Amino acid sequence: MRLMHLGRARLEMALPRHRPQLRLAKDPDLLDLFEAYALAASALDDLLQEYPARIQLITEYQQICADLQTEVVVVLTLTDERLFP
Repeated sequence: MRLMHLGRARLEMALPRHRPQLRLAKDPDLLDLFEAYALAASALDDLLQEYPARIQLITEYQQICADLQTEVVVVLTLTDERLFP
């Protein structure tokens, strides 16, 4: 549960245009994405603190976070279309 809240909060910061939708989201697929984003973003934070930096791994996690953000926006759009056709 904590991961889901952390992921939702981090996504609200990363996707400010979608904050209202993210706050109201209850779709199980989105909740899973929130958790995945929390894990990926936390791993990225840890990698950014390391010295020496592992650039390839940092790049991979940045891409994972970007991909998860895109997937969240897609699911939010599909959810809105189902609720408000």
